[in-house]
Amino acid sequence: MNVKIIVITLFLVLVGTFIIPTFAQQFKEPDYIIRGGEVLGFEIDPETASLIVSLDTRARGELTITLPRNLIDAKIGSQDTDFIIYVGLLRIVSYDETKTLRDRIVSIPFKRGNNEITITGTQVFSQELAAPPAKLQQQIDKKIEAELRSEIPEGKAKLLIFSDTQWSGALQASGFDYTEIFGQHDRSIIFDCEPSLIREGVFGAKIKKTTQGGYLRIVAIQSQKIMAQESTEEQLGEVTINGNCVSSFTTSPGGGGCLIATATFGSELAPQVQQLRELRDSKLLQTNSGLAFMELFNQFYYSFSPTVADLERENPVFKEAVRLTITPLLTSLSLLNYVDMDSEVEVLGYGISLILLNIGMYFVAPVMVIAKIRPKKNKN
Repeated sequence: MNVKIIVITLFLVLVGTFIIPTFAQQFKEPDYIIRGGEVLGFEIDPETASLIVSLDTRARGELTITLPRNLIDAKIGSQDTDFIIYVGLLRIVSYDETKTLRDRIVSIPFKRGNNEITITGTQVFSQELAAPPAKLQQQIDKKIEAELRSEIPEGKAKLLIFSDTQWSGALQASGFDYTEIFGQHDRSIIFDCEPSLIREGVFGAKIKKTTQGGYLRIVAIQSQKIMAQESTEEQLGEVTINGNCVSSFTTSPGGGGCLIATATFGSELAPQVQQLRELRDSKLLQTNSGLAFMELFNQFYYSFSPTVADLERENPVFKEAVRLTITPLLTSLSLLNYVDMDSEVEVLGYGISLILLNIGMYFVAPVMVIAKIRPKKNKN
């Protein structure tokens, strides 16, 4: 009988040897300094959001402990509140505390015979509380797909915020004043985001988690396209996105800032269309004279280009005729990619030269050819 008791006891000891470290290693023990005793161990109670510290006190002393916010914290909304601290059965009303973004350092006095300190907050954190990243990603992706299929009014965009925690930040865009935003969990915001005739519109958003745990992902969409997105799962993580608004001109089939070129060459990603966009953005829009020219040009160009683009899509023969017509123009414009246009004088000089060159190709040269052909007909 005694042998059985000894065997059972040894078995329980061995089981305890393996099980106790398993629970003890569920979280990293906080850093601490103790005077007048010894810390025997720490235990988290998720049900009461408490950290229990076991002590062996030999005299009156003090425990100074660094509490990581990702282990235990006390908040009301996004604001810090006091921990509830008991030493034995006595609640400590006053204690010293130092706060940082990552930690809260508290100094707790105790007396000889006090063998336990209980620190109660509003939340304790565990890896098990977070949703599996892959599953969470799939859920958010489905929501984004549904948003992309929904209609957004022309000239507007939508900011999608996905989160399981509290957050705050700001949003600003062309036609949308700087606005502070805050909330909890998912939210969507529709805002004005429309380019002008002179330059593309822009937008920007910066949002930060106001709690340690959880995730945050923001996505900006317009015209059934994702313009920018970013995410974080870091403690008090922050995300920033920015980009260009989508022109209302590009919402029609085969659209693009250069409507005729896009319809002619089949895609806004065609090299010829990219060349025109690069010339506009990196050359013309960098100077005042270039800006003035583009403003006048756009007013003229967009008065007829949608009609021409529609005719090209309906009539292949007309499309080929337009291709032959604009190819010399595109060739002459490509020359500007090989020259420096950093000053007003250079922009004016090259611009006037290019205009004269195209006048010569499209008007002077045909007139000269016709003039030479007519005398020969008269002689005959």
